[in-house]
Amino acid sequence: MSPNQQQQLYTFQDAWTAWRSGAKFPIAFFGDSTFDGAATTGWVRNTLGADNVSPNAFSRKLEGLLREAAGQSVLRIYNAGFSGQTAAWGAAHIEQEFTGDSPYRDVKMIGIGFGINDRLGYPSEMEYRVGLRTHTIRMIEWCYEHGIQPFLLTTQAVVAPGVHTTYEGTYPMRTGGHIHTVAGEVKKELALEYGLPLIDLNAYTEAFLLYSSYSTASIIPDRLHFGDLGHAFVAELLFAHLVPYTIVADGYTKIDYSTQAVQDGVPEDWLTMSDSPVDGFKVLVDREREETADRKVMTVWLFAAARRPLALRAYKSGTTGSGAASSGEEQEGFTGTYVKVNGKAHLLTGPETELGRMEQGLYRLEVFTGTGTRVDFKGFWLD
Repeated sequence: MSPNQQQQLYTFQDAWTAWRSGAKFPIAFFGDSTFDGAATTGWVRNTLGADNVSPNAFSRKLEGLLREAAGQSVLRIYNAGFSGQTAAWGAAHIEQEFTGDSPYRDVKMIGIGFGINDRLGYPSEMEYRVGLRTHTIRMIEWCYEHGIQPFLLTTQAVVAPGVHTTYEGTYPMRTGGHIHTVAGEVKKELALEYGLPLIDLNAYTEAFLLYSSYSTASIIPDRLHFGDLGHAFVAELLFAHLVPYTIVADGYTKIDYSTQAVQDGVPEDWLTMSDSPVDGFKVLVDREREETADRKVMTVWLFAAARRPLALRAYKSGTTGSGAASSGEEQEGFTGTYVKVNGKAHLLTGPETELGRMEQGLYRLEVFTGTGTRVDFKGFWLD
């Protein structure tokens, strides 16, 4: 079968709906040391046929986030990263890793990485390109032959503008530029040829290195491998690609009850559609109720992707509400509207409340009524 005739076996939407139904639907990430978490706390070197659960590798972090979003504890994300390995090695060992008695033999989708170490084994860019392309195609076609859906990831960004002086005479392509212009382009070409999903890790992680407020050393301590902070960001980025409820904000963004990706919203008949919008909100909730139970009235998964921190503000109509300020994840005693940002509660004491600045990454925004009788919330602005 020619590449453009390949049919998708599974999609990310299949994964998400399966997870929401309580299924395991395993997805594996198959790559090198940048996948297995070599510079993260508690890292355990991967071995073929083992279930690697290094606690701070992006696969493990992603699994936890997805379980939270899907409301279940069965789904799995498999860490199939192998330190020091190449696409040639991956093509030669993919069957051993995902068939037979392997704990990963039930995998449904495999994200194929590799490409960073490959540059060390070729004398020229042309041979690097041909070799990486050939071995990646072998892995793609193996997946289809075994009823597994492949997808592609470009490589994580590195800090290597030139060859380290130790390797100048040995590895002339040991730079970030070679990874970007050869490995990245090969993945993009093959994604088009085979109609495969592509997650451009290189572009997003480059932006994280360039524009986040975190120091480069805290993200990528050895200039090649992301540490805990970097892997947490990659997990959040992958979540944004896998969960269709994620709202991506790269600048001026409004979120209210007309936003399509809102979860846990108020009943439709509670809404007011204002003839004269205030604070830019056309749809809001502002009503009395009989019960006083603390009720969630909005959940939003937000991925901040701007080149600067985004200011987050929450809005409501009135000024009612009281309660002690929260310093933890659990809050009791708020009588008015409050917001949780990644679990930390903030009482909305007036029509506008500043909730801090959002670095690049994933945020869970939850809105609650408090224990009062008024339900009052408009939405969020980010800028």
